[in-house]
Amino acid sequence: MKYTPRHVKKFLEEGKIDPELWKIHFPHLLPSHVPECNECEDKKNNLCQGGKNPVDCFLGIYAEEEATKSAGAEHKGRKERSREFFPGAKGKKAKVPAGANITFDQSKM
Repeated sequence: MKYTPRHVKKFLEEGKIDPELWKIHFPHLLPSHVPECNECEDKKNNLCQGGKNPVDCFLGIYAEEEATKSAGAEHKGRKERSREFFPGAKGKKAKVPAGANITFDQSKM
């Protein structure tokens, strides 16, 4: 997709592109200009293969971060749900009625 300066500004404001990281990669960029891969500092220093749209690169970084966050949240959710099945895990416990003597089995009385 071909991006315009409005797209870049919107992504920066929404947090989909990290503004500090954007400034590091494109320090001399005007706000009215959409960068190309050749203008990136990583490409100039031969740290990147290149050939990609820089906006897509930065949006890909955001997508990866969101995927790891959601994967971590799902894992925690499963742990919390499974606690109710284990009595010692501070989940749902059988409540003892008030006044019951729990030192011996009262079911045979």
